[in-house]
Amino acid sequence: MKLIIVCIALMVLSSVFADRMYAQNLEDNDDYQAFRSWAIDTRYPDPLPNMFKFCIQSYDKMIASGVSPSTRVPEAKIGDIEWKGTVQEIKEKWCEAGLKKTTADLAALHAPYKAALKADKLDLVVDETHGGITSYAMPGGKYTDDPKLLAAALVWFLDIGPPSNESEYCVNGAKRHSVRRYSFNAQQKLLGTTQKEFCGDPPASAYR
Repeated sequence: MKLIIVCIALMVLSSVFADRMYAQNLEDNDDYQAFRSWAIDTRYPDPLPNMFKFCIQSYDKMIASGVSPSTRVPEAKIGDIEWKGTVQEIKEKWCEAGLKKTTADLAALHAPYKAALKADKLDLVVDETHGGITSYAMPGGKYTDDPKLLAAALVWFLDIGPPSNESEYCVNGAKRHSVRRYSFNAQQKLLGTTQKEFCGDPPASAYR
């Protein structure tokens, strides 16, 4: 009887030790760490569309490295995020489902712009990589993201701020601004740009 109890205890200890060793081996896998990082990033507010794609790509690379889809991750809690389940479950629920929803949301957001804009105007307004929409000022200085107004205007303006490698402020302490002027033809192709710098808020004359 004692022998049976000892054997059972050894089996339990062996199983626990094996689980810990496997978990440690998984944690040491760079491809798993990349997958874990991208998957967790998708759970934070306002994830970028590419995060879901990178999550799936890192999963595929991890599986190619020898990790089984049925591998259970070492459970952890990162803030309000519960990290648990198999790697395949996480990929399907977080990465693939998230990509599907984000793709649908962006398609709805971009639809009015793709209907009204084309050529260079569409490329300047819709950020296909990050999903965002850029507003531009009309003559007079009022900014808008209305696709119909953007389509109708032959001139746009954008305050791009100071050059990234230079001081943000002028010698008099006023904030630097650079207003870029975009000229388009009737086919919405960019004819060219000009740019003027100002110390302090750009005057109305900057938007002519």
